[in-house]
Amino acid sequence: MSNIIHGRVTVGSAGKAVQLTKDSTLVKYLLLQVPAVNSGSIYFGNATVAHDNAPAIAKGTSKEFTFKYDAEETPCDLSDFYVDANASGDMVNYLAITT
Repeated sequence: MSNIIHGRVTVGSAGKAVQLTKDSTLVKYLLLQVPAVNSGSIYFGNATVAHDNAPAIAKGTSKEFTFKYDAEETPCDLSDFYVDANASGDMVNYLAITT
């Protein structure tokens, strides 16, 4: 049975990646939404994510990721993902569907 989880992550110090969650959580879908009130873009990737090595998700926009369409595909662990920002205090909202 799938569950929907959601949350908000704030980048306390620009240039320092923040993990979406510390709990291992297998997901098949992820939506990231960057609030329009942010100072700038959010960068999404692994623990080494930074403004100069990952694509930007602009403020006021969202990005969807689908990791598992059927039983043969592998879900992703939400705890593997990190975000960074150009400005301290910027945030990202997320919604995920677990496996």
